Parts: sequence; structure tokens; C-alpha cells
Amino acid sequence: DGFVIANDVTIARLVAQSLGIADFSGNTCFEVAKIDEVLTLCERVVDGFLVDDEVLSGVQFSKSGTLFDGRITVGDVALWSLIIKKPDLQKKFSTLFDAVVKDRRFAPAHAMVGKFAVETGKQQAKEKQKDEGKFVELPGAEKGKVVVRFPPEASGYLHIGHAKAALLNQYYQQTFDGQLIMRFDDTNPAKENAHFEKVIKEDLAMLNVIPDRWTHSSDHFEVMLQMCEKLLKEGKAYVDDTDTETMRKEREERVESKNRSSTPEANLALWEEMKKGTERGMQCCVRIKIDMQSNNGAMRDPTIYRCKPEEHVRTGMKY
Repeated sequence: DGFVIANDVTIARLVAQSLGIADFSGNTCFEVAKIDEVLTLCERVVDGFLVDDEVLSGVQFSKSGTLFDGRITVGDVALWSLIIKKPDLQKKFSTLFDAVVKDRRFAPAHAMVGKFAVETGKQQAKEKQKDEGKFVELPGAEKGKVVVRFPPEASGYLHIGHAKAALLNQYYQQTFDGQLIMRFDDTNPAKENAHFEKVIKEDLAMLNVIPDRWTHSSDHFEVMLQMCEKLLKEGKAYVDDTDTETMRKEREERVESKNRSSTPEANLALWEEMKKGTERGMQCCVRIKIDMQSNNGAMRDPTIYRCKPEEHVRTGMKY
């Protein structure tokens, strides 16, 4: 589309998102938010707005020296890209530096660049023996009370990351005699179609993954609309017509949108335009009021509703 991205960290963010590997991009809402915050800070360093050692010093690392204990995420890789530029930072954050250098999964990249030695032979084989997958414990989990869910989007074929997530959820379902809910996350009609839903079901059957219930996010569209309208009436959300680039800049700089103080009446009027899918409504989105001064970028009034003109595969043009 002629859109150029020159920031290495932004490119890494997009690559990680396209891979869809939870361990690399975040397993929980907290992890995703923390990684997003770190990536945003690193982007600002690359763009020259922040200083690398100040950003690194402000990050809270786990016992293993990475963001989350025992594994490397795209956030760690972004921080590592700052560390390699300065010898003093390599020493100060040696645990993270060594973790990425010695991780055999990055060996092809290190070999291609030729900057760091790559372990081979017996050393690599020995390390491979230690790199074994395991299922983590679920503290407080009780037999018959554990409910897990696998939420693919019917916009493409299942990949190895999806298979891992499905099998992991099934493991806990079977271990605790719980329930596995298969929920199609069908909130983006521009990408989804019935063909992919059919193929995903076939692939899960091939993996012997048998959910207890099949659901769709669209099952709850009516409730979602009601809840959004309730937030608008209570002044806890607002309709924003700020363009994408300005909104991104304001969130980075912790600047409140000009529409944040709009009255509930004004918001509800634009909300009706959004529901009708008018030209004016298509210019808007709904953001929930949280905290524009939060150190966590994901908490700075995130978008909770936007317009999609495409027909939905299940609900048609109703919503």
C-alpha cells in the first residue's frame, strides 16, 4: 500500500504479531500489555526521543534476567537490540545479553550476521536435552472446576502455534476433568469466512481435540452493544474521530483526545451513526476511559469498538 516502516522495533512487533506465538508475544493480558509497553519505549529510543540506558534501567526483569522467567519474548529481543550497541550496557545487563546470544533458536540469525559465535556440536546437543517442554502447574485448580478455551479467528489455517495452544488447553481439560470451550473469535468480518471455520474444525478433529462446547464471539454481539451504550451513558467511554496517526502520537505522549470530554449526549449521537455504518460513523471509534498517564501504554484509553462495513458471515448486516 506504499506504507513504509523504518523502525526496527516496529517491524519486530509486526513480525511477532503475524507469527501468533503466545510464548513470544505474551500468554496473558498482563504479559501482552507489558511487552507492548516495552516495545513502545524501544521504538521511542530508536526514533531518538528516549535514552536507551534510562529505558533499560526502568524495566522490571524476572529472576532469569528476561521480562518473564524462563523464556525470551519479542520484548526481550527489542531490549537486546539496544544493549548490543554499547559495551557498558552489555555488562550491566549481561544476563539478558547472554540469554539471547546463547539461545540456539537465534543461532541462524547470529550466524548470518557473523557478530557472535554460535555453539555447535556437543554443546548444542547438550543444551537441546535441557530444552524440554513441560506443563506448568495450575495453583488452586480443582477437579471439575477448570474451564479453558481455545479462541482461533476464522481468517486462516491453523499453524503450529495454534496446535500447541489447542493441545495445551486440552491437557488441562483432561487433567482436571474440566471443560474446553472452542470459541471462534469472529469480530472482524473483513478477514473471516465460513471456509476457514470448517477447515479449523477438521484440523482439530485430526489432532483429536474434542471441545465440550462450540461458541462464537458473535453470540454476544447484542450484549456487547448494550454494555458499550451503558458505558457511553455513564461517561466511562467516548466516541473519538481522531485520525489513526494523531491518536497513536497522543497515546505515546499521554495527551488526552479532544473528544475525551464530550457529553454523553454527543457520544450517543455519534454512536448511532456508528451502528448505522454511515460515512460519519465510519470515521469514529469508541474508546474506554482508563488512564492516559499510565506507564502501561495499553491502558491509555484503548479502542473497544470500531466500524466494519463488510457483511458478517453469521449475523449478516444486523450489527
